[in-house]
Amino acid sequence: MNSEMNTRQRVLDVSCSLFYSNGFNGTSVRDIAKKAKVNVSIIHYYFKSKQGLFESLAVQYFEPYLEMLEHEAEAKIHADLLELIKGILHYKQVHYQLSCLVYRELSLNTVFAKEMLVTYLAKENHLLSQILFKKHTKFDLNFKEKLCLLQFKGLLNVPHMMPQEFEGFYMSEDSVQYFVQTYAEIMSKQSTLKLPKAISI
Repeated sequence: MNSEMNTRQRVLDVSCSLFYSNGFNGTSVRDIAKKAKVNVSIIHYYFKSKQGLFESLAVQYFEPYLEMLEHEAEAKIHADLLELIKGILHYKQVHYQLSCLVYRELSLNTVFAKEMLVTYLAKENHLLSQILFKKHTKFDLNFKEKLCLLQFKGLLNVPHMMPQEFEGFYMSEDSVQYFVQTYAEIMSKQSTLKLPKAISI
């Protein structure tokens, strides 16, 4: 059983690396099988297709991330929002290639992107609305709150949507800390949005 799990995870890890380097369309199932040292039939057995492989990577990426947000949303007393931001950034950096890969694909007008929008991203919006504004859904937000949510997600995601712009300095702990501090300072000035006090420096 462990051997099967190890093989499946190895295929996922290799897929992520090749999709990141060569693009989804530039990577074949044979390329993945060769680098992972498995037969093509093994990939079809576990994932059905190349698209199935990508969807498995997306599930592997989003589920732990949303569990982290869900835990925070369900907490009776919310932790320091700065710590949550650090946690999100840390998660995205630990899974750097997968973060870039997922957000690159989400920027395209594909069936996959649309499916992700109505599942994982909808849940992310729901949870962030609860955490930031104590609102049940994104649709309960007023215009300023919606704008804040959009900016919040944009600032957290743009390093992985445009990784070429952040090469060389975003990977360090110091740069993550600088990003968090700068973001918090900007957001703390938006007093009209009535954000949680925890975001203030």
